[in-house]
Amino acid sequence: MKLEGNLDSSRDGLEQKIEQMEIKCYRAKEGKAKMIKELNLTSDVSTDYESD
Repeated sequence: MKLEGNLDSSRDGLEQKIEQMEIKCYRAKEGKAKMIKELNLTSDVSTDYESD
């Protein structure tokens, strides 16, 4: 019975880590999408960066 309890707690710990990684991944994707949107809004196609 003690081994069964250890397996359950290990499984719970792994599930918790997986959930944390999923949240971290979601936040990273949201941050990336926000950054891309901000860059698109602030970029100006008419600006000539090549001129001296």
